[in-house]
Parts: sequence; structure tokens; C-alpha cells
Amino acid sequence: MIFSSLQYLIFLPIVVFLYWRTRGGVRLSLVVLSSYFFYMSWFPVYGLLLLFLTFANWILARKLASIAAQSTGQRRALLSGGLLLNLGCLCYYKYTNFILINLFQLFNWSHQSLSNLAGNAGAVESIQAPLLKVLLPLGISFFVFEFVHYIVDVYHGSKPIKSFMEFAAFASFFPSQIAGPIKRYQDFNEKLKQPEPWSSTLFFEGMTLILQGLFKKVAIADPIGLLIHTTFTRGHLFSPVDAILASVGFVAQVYCDFSGYTDIGRGSALLLGIRLPENFNLPYLSHDLADFWRRWHMSLGTWLRDYVYIPLGGSRTGRFFSMRNLFLTMVACGLWHGASWHYVVFGAMQGIGLCVNREWKGVLKAVKPLGNALETPIGRWFGTFLTMLFITITFIVFRAPDMPHALIMLQSAIAGSGVASMPSYILRSGVLQFTGIYMMFWLLTELANRKPAIFGSLVNMGAEPVLRFSAPLRFASWTAAIMLTVAARPTEAVPFVYFQF
Repeated sequence: MIFSSLQYLIFLPIVVFLYWRTRGGVRLSLVVLSSYFFYMSWFPVYGLLLLFLTFANWILARKLASIAAQSTGQRRALLSGGLLLNLGCLCYYKYTNFILINLFQLFNWSHQSLSNLAGNAGAVESIQAPLLKVLLPLGISFFVFEFVHYIVDVYHGSKPIKSFMEFAAFASFFPSQIAGPIKRYQDFNEKLKQPEPWSSTLFFEGMTLILQGLFKKVAIADPIGLLIHTTFTRGHLFSPVDAILASVGFVAQVYCDFSGYTDIGRGSALLLGIRLPENFNLPYLSHDLADFWRRWHMSLGTWLRDYVYIPLGGSRTGRFFSMRNLFLTMVACGLWHGASWHYVVFGAMQGIGLCVNREWKGVLKAVKPLGNALETPIGRWFGTFLTMLFITITFIVFRAPDMPHALIMLQSAIAGSGVASMPSYILRSGVLQFTGIYMMFWLLTELANRKPAIFGSLVNMGAEPVLRFSAPLRFASWTAAIMLTVAARPTEAVPFVYFQF
């Protein structure tokens, strides 16, 4: 059951209706049961894995909180056990085959090298890695990170959740279960206990986010994904135009896909009176790489800062070690995305980019005229252009199935050959028109939000922020969004990009 499926569009209204017809323990049980139904509709047995980890972390945190602060050794042992349990599960399901393949490749290479030195070249047969048939549980990277955050915060003094059902609701909450955003339990538990009361404003805000997310996913991201798939999997050089269009297309696809998922999830949670953390804040308007990571996948960025970068020493350990910590954090970010070397390279590129960005800011502080020039509107737009150029290059590595295909894409963009085929496909697909419609609607609402005076008397007619549109205007925009989404829907369903993580 995915957010853009008919099943979910039937499931959600039923849950919302029952949620507001119940209270207390019955409502809490409904949240947990509906979340497990949502998760187990894909592969039921993994619901048992989620339940096991939930119970184990709940018991562990209560035990941690009950031990006196002076018993440092016992508390550290419990914390280490909890981290081993959670990260061990993640490593088993996500990285076992990756580790086995690389270990056996290293063994075969070493054996072959030693044989060559002994004069027995070609006499050694390679040994194939014994791969395990492991199916990656949906959302495991997200809920494991939430469990890690929970036990680490309890270890540092935060109060644990006493009620198992409340903790189960935090761990399994279906609007954020599969692909985030990564929640903080202190914030979520308060909202679970005291959700916002049902109102027309809450309903319109939630529905607007859901329809916006569906439009971004179905009308923009899915058609782009189908258009660029073949280009990214080619094993030979091709036209620079096709390579550039496919690269820019993926930048648009991954944003619309992932932010669309987040919009639907946040909108679904709002219909239950719960506000999930924002995950995107116009990341493609960032003026430098550090600014981009403050705006892109914000819940992951803050998690990596709090539970990887700062524990490594953060910026307190001197210039060299600070840059080392930043680089290792981004390598971990890349590896979190998938068990493949091209994800590691993606993270390393981001880490190097952030280190260079930090050093460049030091130069700007020392050379004030240059810093002042880059703070002008032209300078900031130039910074945005360079940032997006770097992001596009790194996203090529991220999207390609492996490093050889990524290098082919990069080489094709610079020195490819052949006739471009993508422009005609793009024009026939209608994706430009639908993207243009969304951008126009977004620009109008952003302008109305930030500078309502521009709209003059239209503000009184409901043309201010989207969420304060008059009811007829809301329903008209919703109807248009639904019709355009249905019209643009590709014949072939495309999974959410972040489901694989």
C-alpha cells in the first residue's frame, strides 16, 4: 500500500473517520493497529520484526532510565547493546551481501596476486560469494534511526515513554513509517497525547498537502522517472543533450518524488491532528552546499549532526579533525542510502564539497570585498548556480546503478556523441506543461505568503496563502489538481525513490 495507490486513498479516510470518533486508549490502539495493517499489507512477516524491535527498545530504555547515573559502566553496556541490536538488524538486512561480495572480491584479488608472484598466473579460480536471500524491509533505515535516537536520548537523561502502546505508535506511525521524516519522540509523543482539534483549517491544510504531494509524485516525478530510466542504464556513450537532460531530470524527479511523499505523509498526519517535522525548505534555492543540507531531507541532516557528527567530536576538535568528522558523517550518509560503492562515492563527494565550502567561507571572511560581492543578489544567484551544478553532478552518481554507469553519464555530458532523442520524448510526454503549472501555482502562493501587498485587493478575495483560500477557491484548485494528476498519470506505476532505502 503506497501513498499514491487507490488502496491508500480508501484506507486513509476510514482511519481518519474512526480516529475522530474515538478517544483515549481506543484511539491509541487504532493508530497502532492501522499502522501495522499499513506496514504488513506489503510483507506481513516484517511486521513481527518491527514489533520485536519496538518491544526490545521500549524495555531497554526503561531499564536505562531506572539505573542510577553513577552506574556508568552498566548504562554504557546497555546503550552499546541497544546500538548493536538496532544497527545490527540494519546491517544484516541491508549490508550483508554487500560485505560478503567485497570480502570475497578482496580474497580473490589477494589470492590471484600471490599466485602471480609465485609464477602460477591463471591457475587460480575465483570463489563466488555465498549470497543470502534477504529482502530489505521497507523503511528499516528510518525506523532504526528513530530507535537509535530514542535510546541515546534516554541514556543522556531524557524521560522514556512509559506506555508501550504510545511507544508503538511512535515507532509505527504510518504517515512517516516508510520514508520519514525521521521523528523525535519527545515532540511526537506530546502531539500524540494532545492532537490539534479537528477544524476546517486543519482539514484544508492536510488535504492541500496531500493533493500537492500526489500532483508532484504522479504528474511530475513519475513521468520524468520513466523518461530518464533508459538513459541512466545505457552502457555506452550517447548524446551530451540526452545526458544533461537526464541529469537535470533526475534532480527534478527526486525532489518531486521525495518531497511529494513527505507532503502526503504530513498531510495525512495533519488529518489526525499531528504535525510532522518539515523535511524540505526550497533546497534548490540554496546559495551554498551547507545551506542545501540545511534545507534538503532536514530530519536526516539534523539526525546525522546530533548522532554522528557531534559524537565524533564535531567542530570542537580543531580544524583538521572537524573536517574529518564532516567527511565521515557524509560518507555515512551516502552508505545509509544503499549498499553500493556509488552511494559511498556520493557521500564522499558531498563530504569533500562541504569541507571545501567551509574553507571557502573562511576565505570570504578574510577577504571582505569578495564576501560583500557574493552577498549581492547577483552573487547569491551565482552561488545558487554553482551549488546546483555540484548537486546535479553528485546526483548522477547517486542515480546511476553503479560507478561505471555514472562515469559513462558524466563522460557523455562532456564529450558524448550521437543524435539527441530525449527532447522529442519530453515534449510529447507533457511533463513540461505539468511542471510549469505547478511552478506557476507555487510562485503565486509563495509571493502571496511572503509579500501579500503585491496582490492588493486580491488578498481580500482569498488569494493570500493557499491555506486561507476561500472554500470555493480551494475546492476549485483541488478539482483542477485531481484532474491534472489523473490526466498525467503514467500507465506504469513508479515506486517512491526512497522506498529502496
